[in-house]
Amino acid sequence: MTLSDWLDESTPDRREVVVCFDRRLVSELVQAKEELEAIENDDARPEPMLGDGVLDVRSRIDELSSRVLGKSRTFVFEGLGWGAWRDLMAKHPPAEEQSSVFRQAVQLGFMPHAVENVTYNAETFIPAALAASCIEPGMTKHEASTLLRKAPPGVIERIWSAVLDANLSGGDDPFVGPVPEGGSV
Repeated sequence: MTLSDWLDESTPDRREVVVCFDRRLVSELVQAKEELEAIENDDARPEPMLGDGVLDVRSRIDELSSRVLGKSRTFVFEGLGWGAWRDLMAKHPPAEEQSSVFRQAVQLGFMPHAVENVTYNAETFIPAALAASCIEPGMTKHEASTLLRKAPPGVIERIWSAVLDANLSGGDDPFVGPVPEGGSV
């Protein structure tokens, strides 16, 4: 088999993120879980509270969990391949102001000197990378920008991590590296 054959068989890395955009509903669920934890961990009581109070909270958690699950959506991100990723970065170079701020951060010791330079304009590259990598449900750059404005930072962090994992993963892949002893995987 040739390298071309191997590359013809290759598939991109894929990551999924499940998000519920009804943040009030998510907050209700989080509060109910905290309430249950407080009841179960209340050391002031000689014995844990059982019965209707705990059952009511657990029932509310089950109901809220079902509602959150029903309103959750799954994003699927697929790696673009190193060449396409680098091309996309090249289309979104850092603005001079961003490069200047980065250089100042290095000079002041906030960034390590080993880091050469900021490599892209985060304001334009991140929405472009989200849109280019999102295969389910599909996303335009405009939709990606809207998502970045509206979703909470923690949700954005999980989504961006999935995009980065799909596009930059492989370094810790157990099937990449030296052949293990015994010659098989």
